[in-house]
Amino acid sequence: MEWIFLTLAFIYGCVIIYFYVGLNRIQTETRESRLTVSVLVPARNEENNIIKCLESLYRQTYPKDLFEVVIIDDNSTDKTHEVVREYIRDKPNYKLIRKIDDENKPTFKKQALKLALDSVRNEIVMTIDADTVANQRWIELMIAQYTNDTGLVAGVVTFPKEDEDNLFKKIQTLEFAGIVFAGVGSSGNNLPIICNGSNLSYRLKAFHDAGGYDANIHLPSGDDDLLLQNIHRKTNWKIKYSILPETINYTQSADDLHTFINQRARWASKSLHYPKKWVFLLMLSIYLYYLAIPVFGVLAIFGIFPLGIFFIGLLVKLVTEAFIISRALKIFGRRDLVKYYLPAQVFQIGYVLVVGILGLFNKFTWGV
Repeated sequence: MEWIFLTLAFIYGCVIIYFYVGLNRIQTETRESRLTVSVLVPARNEENNIIKCLESLYRQTYPKDLFEVVIIDDNSTDKTHEVVREYIRDKPNYKLIRKIDDENKPTFKKQALKLALDSVRNEIVMTIDADTVANQRWIELMIAQYTNDTGLVAGVVTFPKEDEDNLFKKIQTLEFAGIVFAGVGSSGNNLPIICNGSNLSYRLKAFHDAGGYDANIHLPSGDDDLLLQNIHRKTNWKIKYSILPETINYTQSADDLHTFINQRARWASKSLHYPKKWVFLLMLSIYLYYLAIPVFGVLAIFGIFPLGIFFIGLLVKLVTEAFIISRALKIFGRRDLVKYYLPAQVFQIGYVLVVGILGLFNKFTWGV
């Protein structure tokens, strides 16, 4: 049993170190650019959040004659449509599309985005969620990283400090930072795995060259990760990650545990459909390691498993992840969260074991 646990810990440690090495390979170069841009904002029942998002886009430093904002009201049952329509009334580079479907048929964000993409003619597409606020130079500096061979530039996302009114939200920020920067590290090693649709940009031609959403339009998620992987796998376009502080976007954390678990289960469901099956196997090995920690921990408490071996295997996680978390918190300017590192570890192991099963069997609700 000792070798099983130590082998899983070794594999996990190697993976995290691999991400950290890739993170240190990220280089950001910018140049002045005048590419035309379409910013897509899918929104479902976001009447209370979307104005902050749209105002952050209105304040962008990028020339207004070079970008448009397309809001897709995705089957909202609240006043999202009315709120947006009033806000954009005097803004010529904003437009609103309303998507209304049969309420008996499932509809997902990719379908809303595709509705907008069918009419987009600009060179670059950028996506942001309706509950997310963009930095003022977001468009300018994301576009400044495009060279002639760049197909996609992903950005990082975090939660605003002013919204952290309890321990649960502080832990979310810390834990999410590790996930985000593991994705940055994988991209730095030229094996991109994950990104976030709340801060994403891609060349329209690269989108079409990769087949768009055709292969996974039926899935409830994957407008970001699956597109990223398909552009990398099917085309010769280069993929970049921006970690400039000015391109960080701020989204909302979950208010309660139910919403959090539902969100993460939806994210986890994508892994079964990743085009590179080694990615799924990698995630499976990580899941098994997370499962082994409480199992062998209990056995160690009752003297059935060597306590020293257990602590060695556990330290692999604590030590290797600390490198990535430290780098992430430095970039986010959130080193104040370091003191929550150990509670976040306990929380992470627990929820990963739950959402892994829920995601596998699609036990989540879209739109929650």
